[in-house]
Amino acid sequence: MNEHLPLPRTPRWAPWLLLALALALFGAAIGAGTWRLRRSLGDQLINRDGDLLNAVAQARLLPGGETNLAVRLQNPAEQLALVLNISQIMDGVLAVRLFDSGGTFVTAFPAEVAEGKLTMRTVTALQQLHTVSRYRSRAVLGAEFFPGTAAAMATNPTPLLEVNLPIHAHGQDRLLASAQIMVDAQPLQRALAALDYDLGWQAGGAWLAGSALLTGVFAWAWRRLQHSQALLQARTTRLLHANHELSLTARTGALGAVTAHLVHGLSNPLANLQAFMRAQQDKGLAGEEWQDLVASTGRMRQIIQEVVRVLAEENCTDDYEITLAELAEIFSQKIAAPAQAAGVVCDVRAEADGHLNNRHANLVLLILDNLARNALQVTPRGRRVRVRVRTAPGGVVCQVADEGPGYPAALRDRLFLPCPSRHGGNGIGLAISHQLASQMGAELDLAKTDANGCIFELTIPSARLAEALAKS
Repeated sequence: MNEHLPLPRTPRWAPWLLLALALALFGAAIGAGTWRLRRSLGDQLINRDGDLLNAVAQARLLPGGETNLAVRLQNPAEQLALVLNISQIMDGVLAVRLFDSGGTFVTAFPAEVAEGKLTMRTVTALQQLHTVSRYRSRAVLGAEFFPGTAAAMATNPTPLLEVNLPIHAHGQDRLLASAQIMVDAQPLQRALAALDYDLGWQAGGAWLAGSALLTGVFAWAWRRLQHSQALLQARTTRLLHANHELSLTARTGALGAVTAHLVHGLSNPLANLQAFMRAQQDKGLAGEEWQDLVASTGRMRQIIQEVVRVLAEENCTDDYEITLAELAEIFSQKIAAPAQAAGVVCDVRAEADGHLNNRHANLVLLILDNLARNALQVTPRGRRVRVRVRTAPGGVVCQVADEGPGYPAALRDRLFLPCPSRHGGNGIGLAISHQLASQMGAELDLAKTDANGCIFELTIPSARLAEALAKS
């Protein structure tokens, strides 16, 4: 059966788009996390010098042998001296600016340093006694010094670190002044560049490793999805096939009930009719037409007797086996008379070994008889019908080949449905034969058809032969 219900198919580009989106989101997440980590570590590096200088300043402001320390810190000169003393612990200090508690510029060292200005945010932080560090990656030193000095000639951008320290007496929370220490930040710039390099490699490595894992999981999930879709398609096809078989069973079942009723009703009338016609023949009515009528009546009675015999064996409890060779011999004897009447040679051969129980053998004989009689009707006189029982992969195949004109293309779509047949009949025989084959687990197919004839194949599975062998 070639009919199937098509399932929605996913475009070929869809999985690649989904994977690209997943990798992009994964990269964005790693990028955001790396940026936050870089910002946190960078702030720590920038504030490191400020925290160190603030700690040194607090240590210098501890009460000791000096007296009136708190009073002396009220003097801007003392404040500048304290800051200059503290700044000696660092390398690369370029200048120092001093501001009052309100953020107004007071003085600077060296004197060539331009007046600076603190932002309100910085002043607020300093009034809360917090150290504020500011890193400028492209500062122009010429703008920080008065014109005419050697430093003013430096116009190339230079990394600069500004460390703003609160100055207050030990144990007091009132801001007395603030100092801004300007430091050459080239070492800090190199440290930040190394940090960026390390984080970049780590983020790239994490993205590559995660992408490989994500791609592998995605590929596995996609294969599983494809496999599930294939299974679903196969199950849908089987369900449609089963539905077709149920529909055919319903049609042929009703047909079987009608057939059983006809067999029961025609058995006795046909016997009486045959007896009457023979009696009339004995009285001298021996014309050719009368003889044909007598032969047809005998054929009908023979068919009915065969059906009655099969039904009787189906209802009885007797079990026996028939070899395939015996089956071929029985069929050869049954088909000999119709073949002779049709003027066609019927060649029957068994080329396989095996056994069938009597019930399955009866069904096979009925199917072969119907196929062979159809073949005799379409094969010209003097030609040949071949019946072969041969071994095939998965079981045994019974072939019936005629030399007729082939099966009409217009009837192939309804091959096993009750419809007009190729020789003018009603097509019921093939429908019943197909249903009988299904009942015994076999398959009936039109294997070949062309201008040289048709080949029908009845495939009997090995399980049916094995059942018979297991009982022997």
